[in-house]
Amino acid sequence: TVLHDVFPRRIADKLVAGQKVQPEHKDEVTIFFSDIVGFTDISAMLAPEEVMHMLDRLYTKFDELSCKHHVFKVETIGDAYMAVTNLEEDQPLDHVLRIAQFAIEAVAA
Repeated sequence: TVLHDVFPRRIADKLVAGQKVQPEHKDEVTIFFSDIVGFTDISAMLAPEEVMHMLDRLYTKFDELSCKHHVFKVETIGDAYMAVTNLEEDQPLDHVLRIAQFAIEAVAA
């Protein structure tokens, strides 16, 4: 379902079942934000289909990396990508390392 594409599985399952979802608290999470420098200028020089293809290729790679490093993708909006560790999965000992490895490979993508 669309809910499973947007929310973590345990939250989407509760919403589908009509259950109330209680807020959660985490003492520590690590967040990754990316934004394409010069995106407005780049997109002005390309056809819309080329922009869409460029973003699709990039974010497909980011999604693959998020699976590889167990990084939870929060959202993509336009040229922005947000992901987090130690939120969806308990990763108290290595969440910073996971997001750092993800970021290094994302920059190389």
